[in-house]
Amino acid sequence: MRRSRAREVILEELKGLKTHPRGDELYELVRRRLPRLSLGTVYRNLDLFRREGLALEIACGDFNRYDGDTSPHSHFFCRNCARLWDWEEEVGEKLESKGGFTLEGRCTVLYGLCPACRTAATGGGP
Repeated sequence: MRRSRAREVILEELKGLKTHPRGDELYELVRRRLPRLSLGTVYRNLDLFRREGLALEIACGDFNRYDGDTSPHSHFFCRNCARLWDWEEEVGEKLESKGGFTLEGRCTVLYGLCPACRTAATGGGP
């Protein structure tokens, strides 16, 4: 992968976030440092990072979010507010110990309602 200033800044910003941004959200953050950057450059680099194993692309309904943390971990997606959280769940251990599989990575997305949306939907109670 060829080095470029834009590529370095995009990856640095992505790896510094825990919010799992959409491409357009990352573009707005990176433009603070590189005002002449195009949205297309951000999306091309996100695709390159995904192919090179430097970032995860997570399908969230009608859009994708990106994660600079490529270590094996799951995510929780709130179907109401569309936020995405890291979710530490040890799914892979059973695969390896009981099934004889070799786990090289995972991309699990759990979905439902986050605590705030659940409270709003039920009128205040847990």
